Parts: sequence; C-alpha cells; structure tokens
Amino acid sequence: MAEQHSSPVSGRPVLPRIPGYVVEAVLSAGGAAVLYRGVETNTNRRVAIKVTADADHANDLTEAAVLHAVPVHRNIIEVLDHGRCDAGAFTVFEYLAHGDLLQRLQDGLHVQALIKVVKDIARALDMVHAAGFVHCDVKPENILFRANGSAVLADFGVAQNINTSCKSDDGLVRGTAEYMSPEQAAGREVDGRADLYSLGVVIYHALVGRLPYQADTAIELGIKHLQEPIPRLPTYLAGFQEVIDRCMAKRQEQRIANGHVLVDLLDTLRVDNAAFSTVIRTEAISTQEIFDAGGDLLATQRDPARLERQHQRQHQRRMVRSSFLVMLVITAVGAAGYYGYQHQLISPQQVLSTLGLGEDPVLQAAWGEAQSLHQDPNQGLAAIVAAYRRVLVIDPDHQSAQQAVASLANEWMNMIDEALLQGNLQTAATRLTEASAVFPNDLGWVKLSTRLQNRERAERILVSTEGLLTSHGLSDVPSATAAIQAYQEVLRLAPGHPRAEQALAELAVHYANLAKRAAAGGQVNDAISLLERATAADSTLPDLDDARVLISQATTTQAAIDDILQRARRYRADNRLITPAGENAAELYHRVLATDPNNIIAAQALDELRAQITANADQLLADSRLSAVESLMNQAAAAGMSSEFINGIRSRLDAQRSRQQRIADHLSDARQLIAAGLLTAPANDNAVTHLRAVQQLDPGNATAALLLEQCAQRLAAVAKEAFEFGFVDSAEQYLDLALTITPEVQEWVTLRDSWDSKE
Repeated sequence: MAEQHSSPVSGRPVLPRIPGYVVEAVLSAGGAAVLYRGVETNTNRRVAIKVTADADHANDLTEAAVLHAVPVHRNIIEVLDHGRCDAGAFTVFEYLAHGDLLQRLQDGLHVQALIKVVKDIARALDMVHAAGFVHCDVKPENILFRANGSAVLADFGVAQNINTSCKSDDGLVRGTAEYMSPEQAAGREVDGRADLYSLGVVIYHALVGRLPYQADTAIELGIKHLQEPIPRLPTYLAGFQEVIDRCMAKRQEQRIANGHVLVDLLDTLRVDNAAFSTVIRTEAISTQEIFDAGGDLLATQRDPARLERQHQRQHQRRMVRSSFLVMLVITAVGAAGYYGYQHQLISPQQVLSTLGLGEDPVLQAAWGEAQSLHQDPNQGLAAIVAAYRRVLVIDPDHQSAQQAVASLANEWMNMIDEALLQGNLQTAATRLTEASAVFPNDLGWVKLSTRLQNRERAERILVSTEGLLTSHGLSDVPSATAAIQAYQEVLRLAPGHPRAEQALAELAVHYANLAKRAAAGGQVNDAISLLERATAADSTLPDLDDARVLISQATTTQAAIDDILQRARRYRADNRLITPAGENAAELYHRVLATDPNNIIAAQALDELRAQITANADQLLADSRLSAVESLMNQAAAAGMSSEFINGIRSRLDAQRSRQQRIADHLSDARQLIAAGLLTAPANDNAVTHLRAVQQLDPGNATAALLLEQCAQRLAAVAKEAFEFGFVDSAEQYLDLALTITPEVQEWVTLRDSWDSKE
C-alpha cells in the first residue's frame, strides 16, 4: 500500500501517492475500488482517479481496456491514463462535477430533459455495443453530467465482452440487481439488449419515482425480472408505455434492438401530452395517479341532497338484509356448535368465539405473533406491520392492533432520528427506505429524508475538506480559508457535528499561535491577517485575546489598522464588497475586528455591507436569479460574513425556491386535471383551483392565465354543444362556469342573455 501518515485534523491515513497526480480527496468507495478526486500536475487539470486492489480484478476485463477500445464519444466518460501504484491498479478519468441522474431526479427534472438524457445514453450504448462490449451496470448513479448538460455514461468496472455472461470468476453475477435484465440476472449470455433493458428500468424509475420491482434480496429481484409482468405506468404517463414495453420485454428478441431505435421511438412520442410539460422527482412520497373521469367530457358537482337521499335508502336496504342474515347465521352456527360440543368435536371456546361470545384462538395466535415480532429488535418494520394487519384481517375492529399500527410510524421516526443524531447514516437510510415503503403517505419521511441527505452531504464535504488539509497542510492560508468555510457549511447541514467543531477549533488554535509568533517577530500585518483566520474559525477561542494583546503592544499596530481601513474604503468605492477573494472590503474589516473587536469604523462599515448585500440578494430573488443568490452567499461566506447573516439570505432563497416549487406543482396538477377533464370539480382539487393558487403565489403568471383561458374556452364550447342538443340546464351551468373564470368575454355574456330570453 502507499505510504500513510496521520492527518493533522482527523488522524485519518493520507491519500495514496500516484506519480504525476496529486490526490486530493475520496469521492466514493465500494468493494476494493476507491474513487478519488485529484489534479494532474503537468496540466493542473482536475481528474477522477479510481484505484482498484489487484486481487479484485486480476482476471477480469479491465475498465481502462474497455474504454480504450471504445471510440471517443461525447456521451462516454473519457479515460486519460492508467497504470499501477503501491495501492494497486489506477485509472484516471475526466472529472465530472455536475452530479448524477439520481441527484438530478431528487432535485426535480423536466420530462423533456429526461428524454434528452435517455437519448444521450442510448447513443453511448450503441458505441459501446459496436465495439464489442456490454456495460452490465446501467443505472442512474452511473449517468453523470457535463457542464453543458449532456449526459455521460460512466463506470465500466463490470463491463464484459458481448455474448458472454456478466459473471465474475467466482460465479457471482455482477451489476445492480434492481436494474438487471432477465438474462443477466439468470447468469446467461448477454448482448447490447441487456443494457437497453436496464435503461428501460432507469426510465421507469425516473418517471414514476420508484423501481418497477422491489424485494428484500438480489435473488428475489432476479426472479421478479424473470417472471413479473412489465410494469404499467400511471394514466398521465401512458404515452411512455410503449417505450417501457419495448425496453423491458422479457425475451431479448422482443426487446428494442439498439439505441438508435430507442432514439427514433422517443422522437415519435406525442409532444402534446400533458406529461411532457411536467417535472418529475424521485421522492419518498409518490404522486397519486389522477383518477379516471369516466365517459363524461367534464365532471360537475351533483345535487348533494339527492346523493344523500340515495345513500340513506341504500343503507336501509343493507341493514335489513344484514339483520336477516345475522339471525340465520346465529341460529345455524348455534345449533352446529351445540352438536359439536356434545359430541366433543369442537371445544367450548371455539363455540363461544364463533358466536362472538369469546376469544378466537386464531386471533389470539395472530396477536401473539405480532407482539412477539414487535418486541424483537432484529425485525423489520414491514414484517411487524404485516403481522398487525393480519390481526386486523381477522378482526377489523381490534383496537390494540389499530393503535399499534398507528404508533409504529412515530416509533420508527424516533429510531431514525436517533440514528441520525448518532451519525449511523446507513442504519438511518435503511430504516427510512423501509418505513417510507410501508407508510408511503406520511410526510414525516420527507423531512427525515432531507435531514439524511443533508447529513450525507455534510459527510462528503467533511471527507473532501480533510483531504484538502492533509494534502496542503494547516498553514496553507488559501486551503485553510476554504476549509473554514467548508466546516461551517457542515455545521449548517448537521448542527453540532463533532468532527467539524473539533476541526475548526484546531484551525483556530493553529492560526492564533501563528499570529502570536508573527506579532512577537514584529510582523504586525501578517499577525493581523493570521488572527483574522483564527477568529473566522472560532471567535470564542480564549487564545485570541492573547494574540490581540501581543499585536496591540507593537508600535506599528495602529498604523497597520489605519492602512487596512483605508484600503477597505477604496475597495468599497470600487464596489469590491466581497470579491475578489483576498482583495475585498469585507475581509479587511473582519481583519480589523479580529485585532480590535471594538473598532467602531469597521463594525459600522460591516453593518452597511450587510445591508447592501441583503439588498442585492433581494433584487436577485425578485428577478428569480436563484443561482446568482447561491453564488452571492458563497462569496459572502468566503469573505468571512457570519453564518447567521448567510443563513438569513439562505432562508429567503429557500422560501423563494419553495414558492417556485409550489407554483410548478400547481401548474403540473392543473395540466393533469385538464387532461382528465376535471376543470371545476371536485370542489377542492380541480384545474381552476390550482391555477388560482398559482395566481395568488405569482400574480401575472402567464402560464396560469393561458391555462385558465383554455379552461374557460373548453367550458364554453361544451355549453354551446349542450344547448344545441337541448340540454339547456347543463348548457347554462357550463357557460356560467366559463364566465366565472373569464367574466369579461362579451360574446359569452351576450349568449347567456339570449338563452335567458328564450326561456
């Protein structure tokens, strides 16, 4: 293995040494392969480096060999170098820092953008297959993105020659079970159509927000891929069903032939389908399919009094029939029970339970089993809930079982919360996945999922930052500045994170000591700058006061402070408030306050800077330039602005994002309801209701206005048609609804008046 020594912050082993590259941080790890972020020393280009233990792929087709054999293609990750290091074999790839498809789906992806992604990957697969290989692991995590938005197929670590199986030397099938084709899962020979099946699973997962087949083990998943029918899409996504059917056909000869055919098929989809205008998202809670409106063109409210009378009559008829049947059953069962008891064929307890006068032994056994499973810490939530639901099948009114099921969601939430607090992220993720599947309509899982994602992101930032400090050392000021900002972001995502707090404390001590040494050596300007870094890391550190005293004793201190204030004024005049890094007003004012916390000029100037930055952020939010606000926050954080101030802007940004998401959701719902004909009914969930909600959130929204006009025109058209066929009451109702939406259409007002005059 490569030479290792401890990190000054975390004590973790140093990253491997690879000739020609500086390894910066771990990006991911799985099995014997570890993916690192690094920099090529000759070109200063950022790269991704995969290091694989030799034993793991000693006899396998190597990833580098596959990618060298496949012609360069804009939708296939580029391999730059490969070789050996002390840690094993390494392969160097281009660095793609714009996330994967799974992350984009979690953030929300437009359907048309998904189609573009699928086309990109289909073309990439055609190139791979033409070169004689099968990828064997097409899934969202292996679809990355370049800065221009194009999708890139990555991770050829389990790729195989075409017309061979995807098995390893030990006979295990390689790949990801959730996305495997039937032939791959069965260990049979595969060709390019296996990858297209996997791509079909990716499409289904992206559209619906969940996988087509789910099971507890890889073997069970393989059986489902082999035997279960092709999954059906919700009604509003029916335009994509042919794509799913042809990609996920069980038999290879019935499956889509190649990526080119898939691209052509996607190009022929109906672009007027409402689904093409929606944003899809993989979430714990999936959207309910819009119910079918039936044969009517439009759904309208019926007379509630009439419906109530119908329900009452039906209830009375059911009660009469039920009473008669109950008397027959009691008489028959009672006679049979007495005969069985007299002849010792059944027990008295069974007779009583049959008559409803005693405990049912089957019910008792089911209840005992449920309680036993609940008390077993090794049991999963699905098994426990299923046991209680078996009790409720026997006795739907069993109050204890009802209460147990109702309390299990809260119980599981508390366990997930505890796992998050203790940093057991894998446990939290596993329990969250199971719980959201068992109770899919509980919004509590969404909040926990957000917390888990934040904590996972915090861990990634932590690992990357520790790698940065390990590579460059604590005394490298640019690295330390970036690290301080990163650790503070970790604390925002995971408040109280012990490693981040410890790291900031160590940085503060380190820079306070450097500041004291600089002051003692008469280097006042350097001491002031170093003290500002220590203050940024931990403003409560007691050592800061010692450093301030040493700096204040220097005869040139006041002159240095005056010079810093003068430079800061010039920067403000040039509008260099928080940029560029190291040469902006905010950093200089923080430098002064780190040395002289009571400096009125610096404190007042920072207040004015905060007000100006806030005004800039508000203007960007008003212009819906959310990415610019994100950049502004990052610049402010890098300039040393307090986390409280940054979080204030972030709360504004989050509110705007939430508002835009609600607008998008309302518009999406409205389009689906329009397609289903539900324009004005049901009362609280119809197209017009959702469009009015959009107008409240965003007055003057052009899309909402256009859709409302379409609703009104459709209602008016139906009204005219109804009148022509003699359905006067319905015609008047529909035209009144149209006028309610757009009362200013004079043609409809005149038409309505003419109908009244004919009555």
